[in-house]
Amino acid sequence: MQDEATMEARRLAANLHGIDANIAESAYAVWLALGSIPDQETLMGCAATLETIEQQLPPGTLTALVRIRLARLQGLVNAMLDNDTQPPPAAA
Repeated sequence: MQDEATMEARRLAANLHGIDANIAESAYAVWLALGSIPDQETLMGCAATLETIEQQLPPGTLTALVRIRLARLQGLVNAMLDNDTQPPPAAA
């Protein structure tokens, strides 16, 4: 899941580059953060950054396509957070 999230973050950053360079920088930061093994704090920061990106996106057809990629990445990051907060399985 981490590889998939990293790839989506890279794609999102590339797509945003043509729309708004400042927003793209935030997406690049998410990409870099997901590139290593992120802990829960890092994942929470990524989730918050993605939320900020969503709020800053301008309206438009091209942006609508980017929103799809953004929503997918948000889902992956949230799934990673859910997996990270699950208690370890009990020893039998």
